Amino acid sequence: MFFMNICTWRPEDEKEVAKRRATWKWPEGVKVVGEFFDLQGCRTINVVDTDAKGLIASRAAWLDVLKFETFPVYPFGESRKMLKK
Repeated sequence: MFFMNICTWRPEDEKEVAKRRATWKWPEGVKVVGEFFDLQGCRTINVVDTDAKGLIASRAAWLDVLKFETFPVYPFGESRKMLKK
């Protein structure tokens, strides 16, 4: 199943988020479809293909510094065609 995460953090946590992200790896079983950094700051958006276990694992290390808004999503149109390649 596809999930979209909108991840936000407080400006004072910017350095901690950058430090952790430099060495952090996505858990096994989580396929990253897309990952985007908001150029205005303090937010990233990612779309992953995983199950509930993978979703929980991908968020676990970040719960103290990130706020997650997570939505199940389904690709359509051009996005769906790109995933089939």
